[in-house]
Amino acid sequence: MTRPPVRMCARCERTTEEPVLVHEVHAATGPGFNVYACPNCADHYPPRTDPYELLGPTSRRSRLTLRVYRVGADGNVTEERDRIEVLVRGGTLPVSRTSAFPPCGCPRCRR
Repeated sequence: MTRPPVRMCARCERTTEEPVLVHEVHAATGPGFNVYACPNCADHYPPRTDPYELLGPTSRRSRLTLRVYRVGADGNVTEERDRIEVLVRGGTLPVSRTSAFPPCGCPRCRR
């Protein structure tokens, strides 16, 4: 024997043994919750939509951009040596670490 689902209708505020799921509330931190209605009031709610479908395709190409600068002794940028864009979906694979940046020119790394 299973217990029948009993929920309160969000529209008429009466309890119903035949709840209809009309909305899902998503929370950024922690669990979300569901909104139910009785069969008579469920027709007054718009059809449910998936929130991820509302976002659509992302218009940004890069999600992370790394820039390598040459900096002078006074702290000012003298030249931009390289720029790498790391993509999240699709596109090219990230550049391997061995060829990502030009070799360092400091005395310690020249050895």
